[in-house]
Amino acid sequence: MRITMTGTDAANGPASMTRNTDKRRTPEQIRAGNRRLGLVLLAVVAAFFLAGVVKQVYFAGH
Repeated sequence: MRITMTGTDAANGPASMTRNTDKRRTPEQIRAGNRRLGLVLLAVVAAFFLAGVVKQVYFAGH
């Protein structure tokens, strides 16, 4: 099965994920989102690390 594009779709090239160009995120918004994601991931890693340390200390004598 082959799908071909005709007319204006073929002229415009591949379709973009964002159809409305007014709703594109600015670089500042992208950086803020990346920072937020990084902090969440860091918090998850810190929670696992802390749980491991607590487990070692709490169950060391048993």
